Amino acid sequence: MHTLNKFTLSLLAFFATSAFAETTDNRQILSLTEPQRNHILTEMRELLAGTQDILGALAKDDMQAVATSARALGFEMKHQAENPLHEVLPKAFMQLGMPMHKEFDKIAADALALKDPKHTLQQLSTTMGKCTACHATYQIRPATASEQRLDEVAARGAHVMPFALDETTHVFSKIANGGIQQVIVKDKANTQQIKLIREHLSKIANEFKQGDFANSAKIHGGAMPGLAELKQAKQGDLQIDYQDLPDGAQITYATKQQKLLTAIHQWFDAQLSDHARHAMSGHSMH
Repeated sequence: MHTLNKFTLSLLAFFATSAFAETTDNRQILSLTEPQRNHILTEMRELLAGTQDILGALAKDDMQAVATSARALGFEMKHQAENPLHEVLPKAFMQLGMPMHKEFDKIAADALALKDPKHTLQQLSTTMGKCTACHATYQIRPATASEQRLDEVAARGAHVMPFALDETTHVFSKIANGGIQQVIVKDKANTQQIKLIREHLSKIANEFKQGDFANSAKIHGGAMPGLAELKQAKQGDLQIDYQDLPDGAQITYATKQQKLLTAIHQWFDAQLSDHARHAMSGHSMH
C-alpha cells in the first residue's frame, strides 16, 4: 500500500501542477475547431476518470475492477475517440496517444492473469508518462477570432494603446470575484514600453472607475460581450484597482454582484479572442 499511496500522490501532484500555466507557454498549439477541441478534451477527462477508477480498484485489491476500468481506456476508446481526428492531429501527437490505449489493454490482461497490484502500478506509471509528454509538448487553446478580425483589432488598438503589441503580452486571469488584467513586456529591459504600459493602464483604470469604457469600445466594438453591463454598474458595485508591476502593470476588477462577475468574465473572454496573437489566459491562486 505504501507504493500505491506514493504513486497516487505523484499522480495527483502532476494533474494539480498542470493546471497552472507558465508565464510563457512555448508548447505547440493544436489548431482545432471548437467541436474538435471539445472532442479531445472529453477524451482527456475520460482518461483521467478511468485512471482514478483503476487506482481506486487497486486500493481495494480488486483486480477484476482494475481490468474492467483499464479495458475501457484501451483499443475500443482509441477507435471511438481518435479516428475522427486522425487527419487533423499531428503525427507525433498520434504516436503518443495510440500506443497508450494498447498499454491499457495490456494492463487489463495482466491484471487478470497476474493479479499483481505492484506490477499494474509499474505499468500505469509508464503509461502516464505518455500523458506527461503530451501535455509538455502540446497546448489546446479556445477558438479565436478570424485573421481579418485580429488584423482589425490590432489596427484599432494601435490608435488607442501607446505600447507596442508585438513587444508586450496581455494576460487575463479570471478570479472568483472578478478578474486581473495585466500587460507585461517580453523584454524586462524595455523600460520605455513598461512606462507606456503603466501610463495607459493607469489612465483607463481611472476612466473605468467613472463608467467610461469608450476606449474598450473603440478597439473591440460597442457590442463587445459584458461591456454594456460594466458601463451600467452602479457606484460601489464594481471595484477597480490599478497597480504597477516590475515588468508592466495590472488592473484588478472585483464585485459581489453575480451579473457583473459574469460580465467581467465575458469581457475577458472577448479580449482574449480579439488579442489572440498578443494575449494569453492567466491562472490566479486568489
